[in-house]
Amino acid sequence: MSMSKNHGQNPFVCVAFGLMFGLFVLLFAGCESIFGPKTDTSDDDTTDEARIVVTNDYNKGSLEIVMDGIDQFTLADGDSKKIHNVSLDEHELQARLTTTGAVVDSTTIDVTGYSDYTWTIDDPPDVKITNSYGVSLKIYVDGVYQFDIQDEEDRWVIDVSFGSHFFRATKTSDDSEVASTTIDVDENKDYTWTIS
Repeated sequence: MSMSKNHGQNPFVCVAFGLMFGLFVLLFAGCESIFGPKTDTSDDDTTDEARIVVTNDYNKGSLEIVMDGIDQFTLADGDSKKIHNVSLDEHELQARLTTTGAVVDSTTIDVTGYSDYTWTIDDPPDVKITNSYGVSLKIYVDGVYQFDIQDEEDRWVIDVSFGSHFFRATKTSDDSEVASTTIDVDENKDYTWTIS
């Protein structure tokens, strides 16, 4: 009677191999792949906080940035900085010249979620003047001559400071006044005056 050997696998060897394979998978599941680093598809700058990114494009010097009455930082020409950990609420922001403390721009930002909000402080306000009067005119601002403007021409008074400014137009022929207006420059935007 011949005896045959069992050529099947030893159950202990199978269990041990399975445990070792499972341990190997667990050890390397969280590590970088052996074929190279894991690709990170997330934004490196993503965070669970609200931030306000402020950019100084004012081109007239460094600015002090104030939020809700509290100084945040000084911002040089062309620079950007972030106000971190901004609460979910409405926030009043101001930009002041560091040299004089004069407010050159302000805004309100309603922060409603954890993301980045932006505020760019542009160059000082300009006033566009349109001559529809019919003759060439001289333009004065606060009593100071600016330029002559021909009929149906547009010209700009550049970099007008915040505050009330008195604009006056006179005929170039005899300097008699034909129109005047007061423009309250209280926002960092462009203004217009049409003389007709």
